[in-house]
Amino acid sequence: MVGALSPAGPGRSPVTALGLLVAVLLSVLSGGANGQPCPAQCSCTGTTVDCHGQGLRSVPRNIPRNTERLDLNANNLTKITKADFAGLRHLRVLQLMENKITTIERGAFQDLKELERLRLNRNNLAVFPELLFLGTTKLYRLRVVSFWLKERGSRFYVALSIEASSVADGD
Repeated sequence: MVGALSPAGPGRSPVTALGLLVAVLLSVLSGGANGQPCPAQCSCTGTTVDCHGQGLRSVPRNIPRNTERLDLNANNLTKITKADFAGLRHLRVLQLMENKITTIERGAFQDLKELERLRLNRNNLAVFPELLFLGTTKLYRLRVVSFWLKERGSRFYVALSIEASSVADGD
């Protein structure tokens, strides 16, 4: 039929239109509930962002704002900056185990008002900045299993777990 439009639109084959539709749907679905894209090195499912073991040297900048769980375990992170988690107001669980973190900037966790669990096991932390956890009033589990003390030159092993029930009961 001369001049007739195909169901896919003028100049498009049905296969091209279907491919475009699938690409758009995959893009929307990979972005979480508010349609924000997932960082390229990570996978996103719902409000969970998994960047485990990707060799990252810094925290990805485009983490969806609605993220509740963030796994950055087993990367090559060396420093946590004040900007790394800025705006992640819904984050409840943050996994930073098995990195090479030596420094956490003061205020790095200040936007994390909903943070409940933080794991910093197996890093190279020498000191925590003063008032690092100020504002994280819902934090009930903090794990720091080992860290270096520069002044002594030896490795200390500390198992630290803060549980809400023991804090509330005064234990």
